[in-house]
Amino acid sequence: MSDMDTEVSVRISGETDDRSIDRYELTSARRALRLLKGNLGPDRLHELVSKQVAEGNAFFRDHVKRSAGQKTTGTVTIEATGITPTDFAAWMSRAFARPDVLIGAHPEHYLAAAGDPRGPHIVETLDDYVVGFYIGAWDESEVPPGDGDAANRRHSLLKLDDDGTAFGSVSTAFFENPHGMSAELSVALPSTSAPSAVDQHLQHFAVEFRNWMLLAAAEIRK
Repeated sequence: MSDMDTEVSVRISGETDDRSIDRYELTSARRALRLLKGNLGPDRLHELVSKQVAEGNAFFRDHVKRSAGQKTTGTVTIEATGITPTDFAAWMSRAFARPDVLIGAHPEHYLAAAGDPRGPHIVETLDDYVVGFYIGAWDESEVPPGDGDAANRRHSLLKLDDDGTAFGSVSTAFFENPHGMSAELSVALPSTSAPSAVDQHLQHFAVEFRNWMLLAAAEIRK
């Protein structure tokens, strides 16, 4: 077998894989994003992606029309140790007023602003598009509420920030488990945009809620 036929891998000497290098890169990427986002500020950062937002909003507005009201839903459940659902839900209710918590939860949060009467204003990647939307009141959703007792079950419509089109909805529910908590995170999007958009947003959920849970646990213990 020639060298060109051998699968290339790189790792730190003495380790079995490259997970340590991945962790170093993730730490560096987060640090770089904090610096760049902080220096740009929310207005300039939002302006930089305004063209992409217009394209993304138009893309999902078209899917709303083509899907004729049909939605596809998906759910991801993540688990955490060392924090209870009651404590996390209480922390979340306070933390959603903090811009640093919102924008820092995911690398592809380009705007995450609270305080608008229409709800938190979010600009983030959805599928392969950048979309701007408001998270509406936490009392209505096209995602079925599910069964079982939850410390905090919340539902909301997602509305495009340019014309108010309701293009999707989300649902979150937090449950106790023997070692801490689990979070059931669901999204509904126009059926013609699925499954890639739904799958991508479930991945997005997993990243941002893990970061929120870790931050919540650290701040609660202080």
